Formats: sequence, C-alpha cells, structure tokens
Amino acid sequence: MAKRKSSLNEFKSFLEELKGHDIKPVYAFFGEEAFFLDRLQEAAMAAVPEEARDFNMDVLYGDEVNAGKVVTMCRSFPMMADRRMVIVRDFMKMFDPRQSEAEAAEPGETAGARTDEISLDADDAGAVSVDDFTAYLKQPNPSTVLLLINEKRPSANTKIGAALRGKTVVSHTFQPVEETHLPRWITEWATMEHNLAFDDQAVQLLAFHVGNHLQQLTMEIGKLASRREEGQPVSATDVRELVGLSREYTMFEFQDALFERNTDKAMMIAHQMMKRADNPTGEVIRMISYLYGVFGKVWHIQRLSRKGLTPARIQEATAIKSEFYYNKLARAGRQYPLPVCPWLFEVLLDADKAIKGFSRQTPEAILLMTVKKITT
Repeated sequence: MAKRKSSLNEFKSFLEELKGHDIKPVYAFFGEEAFFLDRLQEAAMAAVPEEARDFNMDVLYGDEVNAGKVVTMCRSFPMMADRRMVIVRDFMKMFDPRQSEAEAAEPGETAGARTDEISLDADDAGAVSVDDFTAYLKQPNPSTVLLLINEKRPSANTKIGAALRGKTVVSHTFQPVEETHLPRWITEWATMEHNLAFDDQAVQLLAFHVGNHLQQLTMEIGKLASRREEGQPVSATDVRELVGLSREYTMFEFQDALFERNTDKAMMIAHQMMKRADNPTGEVIRMISYLYGVFGKVWHIQRLSRKGLTPARIQEATAIKSEFYYNKLARAGRQYPLPVCPWLFEVLLDADKAIKGFSRQTPEAILLMTVKKITT
C-alpha cells in the first residue's frame, strides 16, 4: 500500500501546481485548518496578473451569492488574459441553509429527510438547481479556474459530493495537524520555507509553547529564521529568547495533561496560566473548583460502571451530553481508578484550604504542589 502523503506534502504539491502552468479548471479544498486554505487561495489569486484582476478575478462568499451567478461567471471568458479566476469561500452556503446541513453531513450520519435538488436564491432569476451546478463541475470551462473552499466536505452520496469527486475536480480535505506530529511539521516547514534546521530540544519546545496553531507557528519560524546565520540550527535558547512563552493555555488543556498524568506538561501549563492571571488567588480557587467537579464525574462514571450500567445509561445518569467528553472522562479513570479517587479529593481539599488562608505559600506554589501530587 502506498504511503499516504502528509498534509504539508499535499499542500506543497497543490501550491506548486497553482503557481505553475498546469492549473486545473476546478479545485475544491476542505478542512478546519484555515492556514492551508488561506495560503492556497493566495496562490490561486497570484496566478492572475495584477493588472488583469479587475476583469478576471472574483472572490465570493457562499452566503452572499447564489450558484447561478457563480456558474454564469465561470462560463464567461477572460478579458485580455489567459484565464479567469473565480473563488468561492464557504461555498456550501450558496444553498438553502436547511439543505446545506444535510449536504455537509458525513457518510453514515443521519441528516433527516434529504432532497437532491436544493433551491437557491428564489428571488434571483439566475438561480439554478444542484443539477445545473454539478453539470458545470462535470464540464467546466477550461479558461476559468473555479476554487471552492468549505470547512466540511459534502457527503459522497449527494449529487454535489459525487461531482466533487469526479475526474474534472481536484479535491482534498486538509486534516488538522495533531500535536504529536507537530515537531515533524515544524522541521519540514522550516526546511521548505527557510532552509532552517532545529535541534531536537528546540523543535519540541516550539511545538509545546505554540501548539498546532499553524499561522502563529509559521510566524514564529520566520522570526527565528531572520535571526539565525545561514547553516546554524535553531537552539532551545533561541526559542526561549525570540519566541518566548507566547501560548495561552486553557483549563481544558490543563485538565487533559492531568488526565494523562503528564507532570511536566501539567506543571508548565499551570505556570503559564498563573503567569497570565490577574488575580492568582482567585484563579487557583477557580481551578480547584473546576477540577473537583471534573474528577467527581470521573469517580461517578467508575462507580456506575461497577454496578454494571452500560455507557449509554451512565452518560444519561451523569447528564454528560457530549459522547466525546464522556469517553475522555471514562479514559481518565484508567489513570485515576476508583480506589484512588478519595485520596484525590483530599489533595484538592487540602489545596482549597491552603489557598483560602491556611498556608503561607504563594498561590502558584500551592497549585504546582497540587499538580505534582495528582500526577505522580
């Protein structure tokens, strides 16, 4: 089986294609990661000479235009240029909102009653059906480049979804870069864009502090590249001095680090959160209260599981509406089994007493000591 290309390699291939001469008539790009989509749009726009853009380039938004106008633009020929460029962001919004949700449903999901033909802007005489739009996708104007961008890909069992998988359309969904893959992504991007190398500690540090926010990551890499002499790798000291600890962490990331019993990560996030807190004492009180509630759910799930209840019954009993969040709490029980929970609540109670005046330690010291106890 052929090895699947990474998102960065796919992005690079599309970028080179849009900058070259072999541009296809229809592209459809999807994904929650806006970084790739924005960069590819910029490359597509650059394919039209600046002096020709007034007559040969349209950047549209699905909630402001209907498919009829888009098809009309695509079928018209360029004026004193080699090609027209028509770009539609959030293109699924061109269709009736109630129907676009059904079109965007992933395979296997139930989206209720579904019709293949979607009425568009009924007040516009140029409105066309899905059949007309898909007909254009199957036989596009070779002198027009149509770039369609949307967060979610239409299901393959809809007419639009099937047409976007046809031979005349170049289509790809960019997946978010998982944090575990960030070091490789950073290394590849730095090499590709700046011919810049990182030592192992530096790339891990950058990945940890910035996270998978690709726009910010590329800015920080560019900053590091501008300060390094050619041939010199970026060190951990460079990252600390030039990038700084710029990432703002959330309670959810702090909670996940505790669920993993990852002491180093949890301590780092706790330090960062305290550093940015306007009221350190109030912040620690809030965090302890939150953790008490979260670990209370972890304990409750395990207790009901021992009674033989199914996951669905447990989720209903604990009033946890999100299946994803329920599964995360259930997995946390592997790190904090039922016999450990009473001790865990004692640690949180001790921290609550300490922050409310029963200790002379600083709020950060109380929090870090609590984190260390919980995770070790």
